[in-house]
Amino acid sequence: MNLEKKATIIASTCAFLLALIKFIVGLLSGSVAVLSSAIDSMMDFAISAFNFLALKKSAQKPNENFNFGFSKIEALMGVLEGFFITGIGIFIFYESILKIYHKEEIRDLNSSIFVMIFALVITFFLVIFLNFVAKKTKSLIIESDCLHYKSDFLTNFCALIALVLIYFTNLHIVDAIFGIVISLYTIFSSFKIIKKALAFLMDAALEEDKVEKICEIITKNSEIISFHELKTRKAPNVNYLSVHLVFCPIISLLNAHQISDTIEDSIRKTFGDEKWDIQIHLDPYDDENAEKERQ
Repeated sequence: MNLEKKATIIASTCAFLLALIKFIVGLLSGSVAVLSSAIDSMMDFAISAFNFLALKKSAQKPNENFNFGFSKIEALMGVLEGFFITGIGIFIFYESILKIYHKEEIRDLNSSIFVMIFALVITFFLVIFLNFVAKKTKSLIIESDCLHYKSDFLTNFCALIALVLIYFTNLHIVDAIFGIVISLYTIFSSFKIIKKALAFLMDAALEEDKVEKICEIITKNSEIISFHELKTRKAPNVNYLSVHLVFCPIISLLNAHQISDTIEDSIRKTFGDEKWDIQIHLDPYDDENAEKERQ
């Protein structure tokens, strides 16, 4: 089992345990803040469990019907999860407004504070772990998972601060104010993941600096007269590149092929921490205009 799948299993387990504990304490204490946090944790559990299935599917090899594999499932999950996180933010905002309107109070602050401290500690270490996995694997699903657990951590922290302030001041409106702040943060944070995932789904080109570096690698070879039709796109776990290289008509196919292999190896070495799918077309003359007419 790879690191991404292990991460989603660990996240799912933590979310389920936290949801169960919060539900019990929330019902016993009458704390709407803790119950709302329990619902959030149960949603986290559902997302992490679904992410595991998405990772399992996206890891499957290409087949006759899906020649480029299933990597875009990660991007699709990123969009869905981004909107899901936005929904959570709207729900928290709605609950906070209701608290202000109904002037709700918490019956048992002690147990509510204790469970939020416990949730805060667990979520803190989970975020550190998921952030490490996201950076190492560059998985959009894990990055999305990490984002909503970061928002969950902030939610737990704000809920704890609110409960402590209520404990000392008896101003129960503080809980609702903190809820509104955290809901707005959650909503705006989700836009980043949605934007990134949509770029993958829309086949956005690689970053400009990467494309410039690729062009530099190609032009360094003196036997390449020119190049055209350079196209790039990025999937969550692989970069795609295609380009037409123009050689002298009398160059041997073997020599031209060896040069293209050298360029491909140089690109892979330059971006050693990334996976590549490179398609190089060998041209004996510049047919760029003819290619455009065919399109």
